[in-house]
Amino acid sequence: MTPPLLLHLPYSPWSERARWALDARAVAHKRRTYQPLLGEPELRVRLRRWTGPVSVPVLLTDDKAIADSDEIARWADQRGSGSTLFPDEHAAAIDHWIRRSQEGLAAGRAVSLIRVLASPEACVELTPPWMRKLGPVARAVGRSGVARTRKKYSGDARADAEHQKTLEGVLDELRTALGPSPTTLLGTFTYADICAAQVLCFVKLPDRKYLRLGKASAEAVGDPELATRYRDVVEWRDALYAKYRERS
Repeated sequence: MTPPLLLHLPYSPWSERARWALDARAVAHKRRTYQPLLGEPELRVRLRRWTGPVSVPVLLTDDKAIADSDEIARWADQRGSGSTLFPDEHAAAIDHWIRRSQEGLAAGRAVSLIRVLASPEACVELTPPWMRKLGPVARAVGRSGVARTRKKYSGDARADAEHQKTLEGVLDELRTALGPSPTTLLGTFTYADICAAQVLCFVKLPDRKYLRLGKASAEAVGDPELATRYRDVVEWRDALYAKYRERS
């Protein structure tokens, strides 16, 4: 049996959900960075999906292609070692945080991409390295790619204020759920923690070894005002990474 191959984006919190789950369960696998646009034809062939949006992470196994970070996590949990990420007694709560994380991530992506579009340096950083020396061409290509991503995920279907309200609502709920002395959401480390932690990417990015973005892109993706307002939640995320991501 050949090790599964994870197609991922180094800067994507959705990819990080899959990476963390695979690492936490010690599932041997290979990784390959996906190239948006250039890699899409191959990805469509792999998924046998000829129309509609396609995205990563995608885990290519001997049996099938798994095109969803949560399904990748469940696949890893069934095959890995160590403590389960999906304990039965917390199934409903984990499902809730998967859903709330998705809502927060989608809202965070929508508002952060507006900031990225406003930063020429960030747009250039999101192009392939060989293109960056082309100056205005790279900026135009980067802006086009960012705008395409926002439209692809329906970021322009709602007002920016609505996206912001959704993101802050998820952060408020997370703060309440954590309580005064937070370690994990459910009293033990689960996939709920992995999912909830990723929402903080659009507040303040974790260490660059986990989500890799250029300096300008990182500044545009984060939100200093929210980082100050939700400092306690960011600190919880950082402590979670230190205790459970470093170990995995």
